[in-house]
Amino acid sequence: MKQALKKKTAAAARKRSAKKSVVVKTHSTRLAHLKKKYGTRAIDGLARVQPDHIAAHVAWCDGLDPHFTRLWLEFTYGGMSGRGILDERTRCLVLVGQFLVIEEPEQFAIQIHNALRHASPREVLEVLLQATVYLGYPKIIRATRVFTQVLKKLGRLNEITQTQLPISGRSASRSLEKERKTWGVSEKDCPRQEELLRKFGWEGLSTGFRLQPSHHHKSVEQLERVDQHFLKLWLDYIYAGMYTRGILDDKTRILCVIGELFVMGEFIQAENHMRNALTHGATPREVLEVILQSTIYVGMPRFVRVVSLLQRILEEDGRLGELTQTQLPLPS
Repeated sequence: MKQALKKKTAAAARKRSAKKSVVVKTHSTRLAHLKKKYGTRAIDGLARVQPDHIAAHVAWCDGLDPHFTRLWLEFTYGGMSGRGILDERTRCLVLVGQFLVIEEPEQFAIQIHNALRHASPREVLEVLLQATVYLGYPKIIRATRVFTQVLKKLGRLNEITQTQLPISGRSASRSLEKERKTWGVSEKDCPRQEELLRKFGWEGLSTGFRLQPSHHHKSVEQLERVDQHFLKLWLDYIYAGMYTRGILDDKTRILCVIGELFVMGEFIQAENHMRNALTHGATPREVLEVILQSTIYVGMPRFVRVVSLLQRILEEDGRLGELTQTQLPLPS
């Protein structure tokens, strides 16, 4: 009986191996066909960025308009996705945030799957949770369901359940004395600094003074005039809470926010966060790349306006040369 079971198990293994071999061979044949038709560089770029969805990613337009398909593939995968200005982790996390805004469930699941090759499940989830600040919670509820389904399918849900923050967050590790040294706003900029700290608590204000030195104190004083109760709740939730979780570094988190705001068409906040990104380690070229990459997924109209905003910011800061002097060579 044991011998029969061994034979049955071995036969099943051979059947699975043969089936896998056919799938691999079919995939290789399809890939070779696409390379011959649309060029090696574009298809290799597609295979790098979308390794599990190559045929499906081309099928929608391949049979309808091959000329358009070639132009689209050369621009997107032969060109933009291989520029290397953003590392793959950042690029994929930005896309997760953008497809959350777009609310395209099929592509959203694919972007989560792709991001998990370069970032941890906890980092991908953090992009979704941080977006509650900008989008509210209804979209995030749907998004976390998709995220959970992807993790279950991959057998990786334990990487979320085993990496949770304590319920009190990271507040125990914070110190006003240490954080004062990181503020970009002086008492001259904000004469009521100490008064506001006593009134609303230092935890939320300190984070704002560090992350958004150009405008946080102005927003606080504006809200204080109209609803101080809401202001306290807002500071505790966002600045003392969400922005101090430490799962994403500030640079990556802010670049994701810029991508989301671009998709939303929210230009005032986009300007604020571009300034914040430049203050927290992002280069002008990286900020621009988030904008340029976004044209692939949401089109061109907003692009001109947001690029103009970035140029103005850099001119005001005397940093425009960091763009003009770091251009890639023309594509061959």
